[in-house]
Amino acid sequence: EIRKSNLAAAQRLVESGFSSSSSDDDEDVESKDGKRGQILASTFTSYNQQTGGDSAGLQRTGQYLNELFQSGALTCLICIGSVKRTQPVWNCSGCFSLFHLPCVQKWARDSVFLVSSVTDEDFGQKQHPWPCPKCRAEYPPSATPNRYLCYCGKVQDPPSDPWLVPHSCGSVCEKKLKPDCGHTCLLLCHPGPCPPCPKMVSVTCLCGKAKPLPRRCSNKSWLCQQICAKVLPCKQHTCSQLCHSACEPCPRVSVQSCECGRERKERPCAEPLWNCTQVCGRPLSCGNHTCEEVCHSAPCPPCPRSVNRTCPCGKTKSSAGCAEEVLPCGDTCDRPLTCGKHTCSRRCHRGNCDTCRQEVEKECRCGKHRKLMPCHKEYLCDSKCSKTRSCQRHQCRRKVNEKTALNVEKRNIKTRLLTI
Repeated sequence: EIRKSNLAAAQRLVESGFSSSSSDDDEDVESKDGKRGQILASTFTSYNQQTGGDSAGLQRTGQYLNELFQSGALTCLICIGSVKRTQPVWNCSGCFSLFHLPCVQKWARDSVFLVSSVTDEDFGQKQHPWPCPKCRAEYPPSATPNRYLCYCGKVQDPPSDPWLVPHSCGSVCEKKLKPDCGHTCLLLCHPGPCPPCPKMVSVTCLCGKAKPLPRRCSNKSWLCQQICAKVLPCKQHTCSQLCHSACEPCPRVSVQSCECGRERKERPCAEPLWNCTQVCGRPLSCGNHTCEEVCHSAPCPPCPRSVNRTCPCGKTKSSAGCAEEVLPCGDTCDRPLTCGKHTCSRRCHRGNCDTCRQEVEKECRCGKHRKLMPCHKEYLCDSKCSKTRSCQRHQCRRKVNEKTALNVEKRNIKTRLLTI
């Protein structure tokens, strides 16, 4: 009887426990869903106030937030372990994936070590970037994470709050939106990309003819469907296209003046700048000479005879005006000759220096003989050429002097044919 009563009591206890636990689970699921909804609503509140409840731009960000609340949905791709809300993490700014902070630190060190050991000859002296494990976005070694920060980067080691998004500090994100419009993100600290700017601004159309209208900042460009009518760069025609941002080059033809203004001829309006072949001829600032440059639009340069006036050899500077002639200084010229090895031994003189007549030992073309002769002349011996002909079977056997004379004659014939 005692045994029967104990079994009956145990059965009643199991049944009551099962029913209470099932009801508790249902209540937990409902409470979790309600709590999640409250957290998401608080995160999106400031954004929805600007958009009037339109959450079309929050789809991508909402997807990242929903994954945070699903157990086992987030996995560190380095260690293939689940990312928990109490573990320090790092998120990529390119693909917004979450990784364990120690895993990313080890990944960055190993990546830099492997790349430098394979490609760098001076091992360890060059700074190599390390890639994101998922999207391969490159980060410099200085960007290796060493702290656990929230998503917006304001708070270090954010505390785990059951009423906030995991790894979030709970303050407004305030990151600069992309493309840069001057506004910042209005969501609370969140994972994933920032949504488009929701603020309303008053903007005119692309051509600027219509009155400004209130538009969403993330989609503020609009067309008024009127003809642009802006004056084109040619200053003679107007744009005939419908409302647009930048006018295309003028497709018409008009009479355009050259840069110096001496000649005029018909040219495409898209290419108004052109130069004639006449010398400028405008008086220079000195008042004694005229500009000798070909047609140009920039101001004429200073008189070349008044800048850095020196004697012909360049050793002595002079303060004489451009109308006065600078006399030779009487010193040795010492300007380099055409041979590139010697200098002019004459006294300071006008005009070009003579050819180098200094005797030097020269080697012939074939390298068999050496001889003293003037520096400006080439030494050609009377030996026969021992190089192989183009057939690769017979030697040339022609004298170097004869070969040179033939080459000179061929060049002269070619020059005469070209002139004809």
